[in-house]
Amino acid sequence: MARLQRLVFHGLRNLVALDSALTSDCLLITGNNGSGKTALLEGIALLSSGRSFRENRLQRCQQWQSPQLTLYAEITNRLGEQRLGWQRDKQQTHLRLNGEVAANQSLLAQQLPVQLFSPESQDILTQGPNERRRFIDWGAFYHEPSFLQAWRHYQHALKQRNHALRQQRPDREVLLWHAPLFEAAMQVHHTRSSYVDALATIATPMMAEVSDSLMNAHLDYHAGWDTHTDLLDLWQTQLAHDRQLGYTQAGPHRADLKLRLQERDALSILSRGQQKLLALSLLLAQSQHLAQAMDETPVLLLDDLAAELDIEHRTRILHLLPSLKAQTLLTATHTNSLPIQADSHWQLAAGKLTQVDL
Repeated sequence: MARLQRLVFHGLRNLVALDSALTSDCLLITGNNGSGKTALLEGIALLSSGRSFRENRLQRCQQWQSPQLTLYAEITNRLGEQRLGWQRDKQQTHLRLNGEVAANQSLLAQQLPVQLFSPESQDILTQGPNERRRFIDWGAFYHEPSFLQAWRHYQHALKQRNHALRQQRPDREVLLWHAPLFEAAMQVHHTRSSYVDALATIATPMMAEVSDSLMNAHLDYHAGWDTHTDLLDLWQTQLAHDRQLGYTQAGPHRADLKLRLQERDALSILSRGQQKLLALSLLLAQSQHLAQAMDETPVLLLDDLAAELDIEHRTRILHLLPSLKAQTLLTATHTNSLPIQADSHWQLAAGKLTQVDL
């Protein structure tokens, strides 16, 4: 499994510079609100994905007077020992893997898969298809090695076709992009469809285990067009309308993940609390799928479960976690708010980290 062995952070939000070894598979991090617990998890997620789950602008993650934000981790995974570095300096991000310059963020993500549950995780369900596509693509990235390249090719060809549409270029210039766009579209679609099918077999029992209210929930993948229609023919048929709109109406960029419960849209009948449980179930199912498909478990980051879940479902989750066999970092305001047998305990106060004997 992917496992953090050491973390070195400098210039991250309100955290005092830290250099700490991780010696356990279950780490509890406690501290008052504003002490830096979420920032610590954010740093780990940033190192993996290059994105903050709290901010769109990365400069807000960097301490105001710090010349740079540096994140470094030593990990072990299925391939052995790895060293990951992420540094932001003057609006530029520099990546390193095992002492060498890393060409892109995906190289770090491949080495350190991270799954995070936080108050923002509900966005998977509530913030529209973009967030659900991002959720699918996280899993597809690990499910099929060729997915990322196909996705990039699709995005490039789509951008060029849309540009030609907006510029009212002749039909022949728009049609030049149909063949590469179609080839990449089919690769993206088939990988996503295959992944969601595999995920559903794990998510269905996972949802029932997390909450009785989710016992009959299931996933439906929508491709972004009627798959009974040839996509190339559809682009040709819709060309005039696409010109008026200035963008391509149909294709994998319009895909979505539909969540059904009792043959209805799950979001229309689930409470806010039940939606959080559904989002968490999907994230845990993704983690289990990764373990089965790649013999690799992601690092699980669970931010303030006590605040997000009631005691019954919190207890269910805590009993479920050991079966996932993933290194898990949990945050809480107090040790007694999460009745879990953690292997080690860190405490944060005013951004300063101390290790506490259990």
